[in-house]
Amino acid sequence: MKKLFAGVAALALAAMTTPASAITWGAPDNDDHPNVVALLFVQNGVGFFSCTGTLLTPYVVLTAGHCTEGGGQVNSLTYVRNDADIDAAIANELGGYPSVTSWLDATWVKGQAVPHPNYDDYAEFPDTYDIGLVLLEQPVYVSEYGAMPLPDQFDYLRKARGAIGDRQARIVGYGLQGRIPAFAGDDFVRYAATSAVTGLVNGNTIGDQNFKFTNNPGQGSGSGGTCSGDSGGPAFYIDPSTGEETNVVMAVNSYGIAPNCNGNDYQFRTDIDDAQSFVIPYLIWTPGS
Repeated sequence: MKKLFAGVAALALAAMTTPASAITWGAPDNDDHPNVVALLFVQNGVGFFSCTGTLLTPYVVLTAGHCTEGGGQVNSLTYVRNDADIDAAIANELGGYPSVTSWLDATWVKGQAVPHPNYDDYAEFPDTYDIGLVLLEQPVYVSEYGAMPLPDQFDYLRKARGAIGDRQARIVGYGLQGRIPAFAGDDFVRYAATSAVTGLVNGNTIGDQNFKFTNNPGQGSGSGGTCSGDSGGPAFYIDPSTGEETNVVMAVNSYGIAPNCNGNDYQFRTDIDDAQSFVIPYLIWTPGS
C-alpha cells in the first residue's frame, strides 16, 4: 500500500487504503540497507504518495507496479532518496524551501517511472504484474546494489516445506510500523524485519506470480512483516545454507488482504519470466541510452 504525503504543515504521512504495504514489528534499519530507497510521486494529479524501492544499479530502482502507475496513468513526477531517516530530513530541510516540490528538486533524485507493460491496477488478480522501475536522471552510488535472482530460482519453495529457517527473507521498507492502535507508528524511517515464505500454491490469492509471507510477530525469526508504505520494497533472500542475508531481491512487496497489516502479505516474485524479461534489459540503462 502506498501512502500519501500530507504536506509542509503536517510534516507527516497519512495512510491510504490502496494496494500494498511498511515494516511491522521490526527495527530501524539505520545504514544496513543503503540500496533501499524511499519514493515520493504524483499519480493522476494527486500526491505526493510514498513507496519503497531497491537500487539495482546507480540508475535503476526496482519497485512495485502500483508505485509507478495508477488508473492507467504513469506517474507524472517521481523522486527517490536513500536516506535512512526521511523524518529527520523533513524536519531539518523542508522549512528552508518554498514548497515540497522545490525541496524534492534540490535534495532528491528525479526519475522516470516505468510500470510493467501488463500492469493494469490488479485487473487480472491474483496475477497482478505488480512490478515497476524508476530510471534515475542522476546516479545514486552505494556500496552494494540489489541483484535479480536466477530464473525460477525459488520454485523449490512452492510447497514451503522444511524449517522456517530454510525459507526466510529480510524485508525492508519505509512504511507504517503497525495499525493496531498501540503500535500504529507512522515514521518515515527505513525499517527492517525478517519474514518467511508460507506458500505459493493458492489460486485465489497467490496465483502464479506471488509469494505469501508471514506478517505477524513471532514468525520468521520473530521479527515482523509489512504494512502501508512498504510497497515496492525488497525481500532479500536469506541463504539457508549459511543463514546469511544476500543482496538477491526474491520479491517486491505488493499487497495484503487481512486488516491491520496482520496475517500474511503477498509479494511479486522476481525469479519468474514476467519479472525477468521486464527488468533484465534495463540493468544496462543510463540516461541517454
